[in-house]
Amino acid sequence: MGFWNKKVVDERVYNMQNKIYREIYLLTMMIVLVSIGVKFYRFGVSMESVTTEIVILIGVSLYYGFRSSQLGVFSDEVELHDANSKFSYSTKQLIIGIGMGLVIALFMGINSAYQYADSSSQAIEYFFLVFFVSLIIYVPFYLLLLFAAYKSALKKSQKVNSKMLEEDDDVGRYQ
Repeated sequence: MGFWNKKVVDERVYNMQNKIYREIYLLTMMIVLVSIGVKFYRFGVSMESVTTEIVILIGVSLYYGFRSSQLGVFSDEVELHDANSKFSYSTKQLIIGIGMGLVIALFMGINSAYQYADSSSQAIEYFFLVFFVSLIIYVPFYLLLLFAAYKSALKKSQKVNSKMLEEDDDVGRYQ
């Protein structure tokens, strides 16, 4: 930011614009989730019909994660969350990872019992077999994935914050 590029910005207007952008983001995510629900209801549970929506959800989430860690905001968000919440951010990541693994294992168990079993006893056997094998595979996978993403984003964000603090200290010394 140079000497000639200084702009007067009304903080109230700037904060209101950010609030509007946040509302637009939430509205867009709700529309995408409703679209997924409608397509599942109308066309059946098929990933081909909701590929665009899944790409939007994953892409926006990844973009937010990368940008917040690059700008040093993620570590501050975690700190604020941990100060104001009953459960720490890392505990919530653990719960989400276990929950995602359980949901996928349940889905796969029910799907196997429904599609491949010839009798009710075989359906129960298929359900529990597929459920436990999926649980063994997917819970550690999601725990590792979420934990690795959380730690790397936190480390990057803290690195950016410390670099910004060093630059502020250097500027303060020479003035």
